Amino acid sequence: MPGGKVERGETTACAAMRELQEETGLGVDGLLYLMELETSSTRHHVFEASVLNSDEARPQNEIFDCMWFPLDSVQNLNTSDATLKIVKAFQRRL
Repeated sequence: MPGGKVERGETTACAAMRELQEETGLGVDGLLYLMELETSSTRHHVFEASVLNSDEARPQNEIFDCMWFPLDSVQNLNTSDATLKIVKAFQRRL
């Protein structure tokens, strides 16, 4: 999942759109604030994004690869607890 820091003078929503575009090349059609998640060292502001060109996701900047996964397969991936919590929150919204 794309992510990054909020720049000075930027809203969390603008930061989410910028990071998504910078890391994947995807444009945003709409954002919905999903949740705030605090870990021991980081506060995450999590958004659900509707993207304009989902088939055109390409890794940008420091990103190695972009891949889409079925939601029910995420728990089998080697990922962080924070990512799993975010995906579960999204699944509850469906």
